[in-house]
Amino acid sequence: MIDTIAVLARLGATFERTASVRREADLEPVLEDVARAIGEVLGYRVVVINVYRAAFDDMRTATAVGAAESVHDLVGTISPRHSWTPLLAERFRRGEGAYFIPDGEFDWDALGADTYLPELEPVDDPNAWLAGDALFVPLWDTRHQLLGIISVDEPETGLRPTDAELDVLVTIAQHAALALRIGRDMANEMQHQRMLERVLEVSAGLAEARDVDAVLQAVSDGIQDALGFEKVLIGIAEDANMPLVTRASSGWEPDARALDHGASLRNLEDLFSSDFEVAGCYLLPGEVGEARLGVDDFPYRSVLNGRGPHSWSRHWLLVPLVEGDRRIGVIWVDDPRDRLLPTRARLQALRLFANQAVAAIHTAKQSAQLRHEATHDSLTGLPNRRAFRARLEGEIGARGGFALVLCDMDNLKTVNDTQGHDAGDKALQMLADALRAELRRSDEAYRVGGDEFAVLLPWASRLDAERVMRRLRDTIPGGTPTGADRIEASFGIALLEPGDDAERVITRADQALYQAKRRRIEVA
Repeated sequence: MIDTIAVLARLGATFERTASVRREADLEPVLEDVARAIGEVLGYRVVVINVYRAAFDDMRTATAVGAAESVHDLVGTISPRHSWTPLLAERFRRGEGAYFIPDGEFDWDALGADTYLPELEPVDDPNAWLAGDALFVPLWDTRHQLLGIISVDEPETGLRPTDAELDVLVTIAQHAALALRIGRDMANEMQHQRMLERVLEVSAGLAEARDVDAVLQAVSDGIQDALGFEKVLIGIAEDANMPLVTRASSGWEPDARALDHGASLRNLEDLFSSDFEVAGCYLLPGEVGEARLGVDDFPYRSVLNGRGPHSWSRHWLLVPLVEGDRRIGVIWVDDPRDRLLPTRARLQALRLFANQAVAAIHTAKQSAQLRHEATHDSLTGLPNRRAFRARLEGEIGARGGFALVLCDMDNLKTVNDTQGHDAGDKALQMLADALRAELRRSDEAYRVGGDEFAVLLPWASRLDAERVMRRLRDTIPGGTPTGADRIEASFGIALLEPGDDAERVITRADQALYQAKRRRIEVA
């Protein structure tokens, strides 16, 4: 007689191993312990545990315990779930959940799957276990979802099981199903924890975000690593009608990225339908996506697809990046490693990553704006004195030679006094526009004071600088609006000489400017 309490005590120690489960693969040693416990306690020389894989709607032999080499050869074999349906027919049902198939009542060759048939000499008993006998117990969870099937063979007694023995086997199977469910739940919990940890890692990096592409790449890599999608890309567009530009990607071949075919946010609008929205993400069957985009053959299709009812099968999963009330980009993910449709928790984590991407873009824009404001004049938009001194020091350090032109608006006080400060501000803006318009790409103009401007001309000779100065002097008055006082400016030129520092160059240019202003006064 089997001691049920002793059996459960033995299994209890085995089930404690579920606490060490961190991923799906960690379950296999636990299942092997369960198989050995069943074999040793109930007296079966062969115990096989098959695990249901939802992604493929099939059974995989996870563990097989027995002396025969052919038993161990079963590990890793795959069989479609429908091939098990005839074995679990009601006519084979025994007791509360076991299925016993007597020798000769089933055509195993017609099953189309790997099976184990022992070389067995039956005992001399009317209830002897025969070589063709088979005993199965399905593993059901509390929601009556199939988790797997336990198969036992070669009882040490040589006899077919009694009803009492079947009840014990069913009880053990229930506990094994519980252990399997707990183990899977723990693996999922650990995966969810890794998701959140990765989100926090990316968040921590945002505080120092300056390079938006670097942060977007961190978001892309985080999604690939934590959420288990082999392919991730992030596309950004300044305008809904402009083509999306891939700014970060993970796992895609450069010439096969899903968004690198001129797609715009406007093109993708029909994909963002509430019919396919979950947790701010949009999950569509691939054929629906193609139909909504109006394409017959989309240039990319998923690789890691499954076959089961809950499997990924060429689906499209997109998450719009929304800043304020407008979309600025999209995250496209594909090829889940588990080949399953993502859970709601996984989609929520994906939405968090999308929020991080938006935050990165916003932070980078703010940083760029602050850096611009720190180095540019708010009235004219020209670089300011700080930027001028930095560039001047850099040019001197490079020892490449340059000309410095200082420019002063001669009549700003007159304009302010006669037309008001708004007119004076407009005059300064027009002077700045004139400076910008007449310079080479390598040249740069700066506003260094109230009505003072500077122009750096790299690799310019005095003749080059004088030509620029004459061109500026001729252009500036032309920017004066009708009815306003004529904009007048004076210029002073200095070239970099050996041994010069910034102050010496500025001083010589300033002296030249002073002399030019005196000449204008004398002429006037």
